[in-house]
Amino acid sequence: MKKFGVMIALLFGLLFSSITVNAAVSNDYFIERVDIEGTFSFPNDYFRTVTVERGEAVPIDVWVKALNNVDNVRVEVSLKGYERGTISYTSDIFELDANVVKKVPLVLNLPEDLDASETYTLTVEVSDKHNSFAQEHFIRIKEKRHLLNVLDVIFRPSSDVEAGRFLRTVVRVENLGAKTEEDIRVSVSIPELGVSTRDFIDELVPENDENDDEENSLSTNELVLQIPRDAKEGDYEVRVDVEFNRGSDITTVKRFVHVSGEDVTSDATQTIISLDSTSKSLFQGEEEIYRLTFANLGDKRNLYNVEVLGTETWGGVVVEPGFLSVGPSESGDLLVKVTPKEDAALGSKVFTARVMADNKLVKEINLNANVSERTSFTGLRKTLEVLFAVLVIVLVVLALIIAFRKVRGREEGPGVETNSEQTYY
Repeated sequence: MKKFGVMIALLFGLLFSSITVNAAVSNDYFIERVDIEGTFSFPNDYFRTVTVERGEAVPIDVWVKALNNVDNVRVEVSLKGYERGTISYTSDIFELDANVVKKVPLVLNLPEDLDASETYTLTVEVSDKHNSFAQEHFIRIKEKRHLLNVLDVIFRPSSDVEAGRFLRTVVRVENLGAKTEEDIRVSVSIPELGVSTRDFIDELVPENDENDDEENSLSTNELVLQIPRDAKEGDYEVRVDVEFNRGSDITTVKRFVHVSGEDVTSDATQTIISLDSTSKSLFQGEEEIYRLTFANLGDKRNLYNVEVLGTETWGGVVVEPGFLSVGPSESGDLLVKVTPKEDAALGSKVFTARVMADNKLVKEINLNANVSERTSFTGLRKTLEVLFAVLVIVLVVLALIIAFRKVRGREEGPGVETNSEQTYY
């Protein structure tokens, strides 16, 4: 009896679920036709798979045939399998008249980072308040031949900059196309202020390239823009243009920075700052020193320190001493020691030294480092430099000794006995 009761319960459950499913399928309308990017697609037919490119807006037209009058109807297309969620588009609500076919245009925006060379299931569903009708179609995703994407735009020290100061920008670019791109030009500009600069990325391979030694995404060197001193306070559009495929294609993104008025307190400290050089040749893994000399022309003692910005991606910096105290009418030195990384990219690097006096900005200095590859000659050059410095010191000491003896001889005068031996004949 118990088994019989269980079987009866199961039969009622199956009957109820069957009635529920049938009730969800509309008898008032059905999908008569689906065109994907102008190509007619048969439902559930792998042999009629439509191929589209990622990163594009795919037009999808759905023809809905009404069997009865229905209100509050909508059409939705959705694509599953994207790692960041379902991609979908839903039409506005509309009415259906009996025995009439209605064309509903939709657009499905495919992300540029959607996995390519794969087939996805596209679900097309028509629904109202009570029922629905759905079909499945198949689309094949491929990458464009040429496509670069801007992954990130980084402003340093931040997106808030003072008039007259420097805005440093790093742009990260990735290759989402099917072809390797070379000589990629990255430009950063603020059109309203009339300032611009650019840098080049030598090569980016596609993301599915089999050569693991090559990169499919890279960052530019710091792109430095000087904000005009007379720039009015406000928000300005920063335009980033990435030109590739021999200049035939361009990817553009826009960001905003806020420009504040020039700091009028920056000239309050009367200080003269001089450098041994604003541009030097550096070698990978080798330390180089930029010497800053401070002359305090004010009437009080000042405490100076230097902040170095813009070397984070290619080298390390040490400032010695951390703080320098200079009295009125006195001077002192701060050493900025820069060491490029062993694998630092070769070429010219621009970075900035921000000089502070008693927590007030005195000056912002743009420095240049021309990074070269370290060779066996590099060590020899360093050795020769050290030997030359030692030789100079020795010559100076000898010159001082000779001068000292001459002065001493004149002070002793003639007839003064010395310890020298004399021979008489």
